Amino acid sequence: MHSGASEETDPALEEDAWSVEAASLALVEMTLNAVVRGSDLSVTQLRVLLAVDRHGPLNLSGLAALLGMSVSATGRLVARLHTAGLLTRLLSPHSRREVSIDVTDTGRRSLERIRAARRGHIAAALRHLPPDSRRTLARTLRELTAAAAVDGADGAEGAEGAEGAGG
Repeated sequence: MHSGASEETDPALEEDAWSVEAASLALVEMTLNAVVRGSDLSVTQLRVLLAVDRHGPLNLSGLAALLGMSVSATGRLVARLHTAGLLTRLLSPHSRREVSIDVTDTGRRSLERIRAARRGHIAAALRHLPPDSRRTLARTLRELTAAAAVDGADGAEGAEGAEGAGG
């Protein structure tokens, strides 16, 4: 459920939202550190690769809509990632005028290296928590992920597929 302007503000909910935001920023930073250290991809290229991995195969206009980018800018990014061997561009089986974009095995290996590095950063931070707190945090994050998917807060409304634990 999205909160509207007419709803009263719940101070406890706002404080919790701030806490989750701070944690999510730490996770974003861990992801960016993993990208910087583990690949030659720009953040935008990584975003394209992740979107295709999560929701693909996609056509160019569907990918552009998912990313909130123009078709021409998305096409240029896809072309670079295709040249790098990270994405495929194949004629769609449904339409000879449409291209189907998917992640190559090389692209999946690149994503896995980044994800492994990110998990390493996360594990290093988790080591500072007692085991019960880690388990509670993991369970709560699974619940938050499910709630975000129901609410459409993951930004994938109308997109095909759902992300597993690896995204």
